[in-house]
Amino acid sequence: MSMKMAYRVFLGLLALGAAACSDAGSQGSGGDGGAGGDGSGGAAGQGGTPSSSASSGSGGSGQGGAGGGTTSSSSGGSDPYEAARQACVDTINAHRATMGLPPYARWKEAEPCVDQQATWDQQNDKPHGSWGMGLYPTCNGSGQNECLGHGAENVSGCLDGMWAERDQTGCSGCDACNEGYNPNCPNCDFYGQSTGDVCGHYVNMSAKYFSKVACGFSAAGGWIAVNFQ
Repeated sequence: MSMKMAYRVFLGLLALGAAACSDAGSQGSGGDGGAGGDGSGGAAGQGGTPSSSASSGSGGSGQGGAGGGTTSSSSGGSDPYEAARQACVDTINAHRATMGLPPYARWKEAEPCVDQQATWDQQNDKPHGSWGMGLYPTCNGSGQNECLGHGAENVSGCLDGMWAERDQTGCSGCDACNEGYNPNCPNCDFYGQSTGDVCGHYVNMSAKYFSKVACGFSAAGGWIAVNFQ
């Protein structure tokens, strides 16, 4: 991306990992993003950049799900987000291919559940909220990125912005730790707490320890959750 993403970080440790999220706020207006939700971390960006968020590790272990509507999904009937879901997976895999990394498989069976997570998070203004609290645990996987406010039509732009984190000075060591999740990886500021350079989104997209990805879209028409397993 030509525009450098600015981040404001909200941290929250999970049992086996943590979350980092970024939000561009109002597109092109320099608006602030929302704060991270319960049980998860987050970062909020400013300026007219794609909204996105990522989480890595393990989400909460709560039972069932509560709150948040659902979207039409790939499990039965016509899925209005089919093209966007495929674009989401294709964009991630195109970036991975530039590093010779194997593609992630599309985790289709998890998509309706990830839709619920994106919907709940947007309705409650809590990035990674449902993931961290385990409201819909069947699709949590072990990591999550979340795009805040851009909508399905801009999913590729959001992911491009996440991948661009690799070019930040504070993320220069991330590739040396992509064999396994390491929140203390040298020169890889997952949360942006030390350097201000948030690397968590890129870490999830470039990991060798994930094999599949599910992209979910909020029924409210703004947020996108991307879960990794």
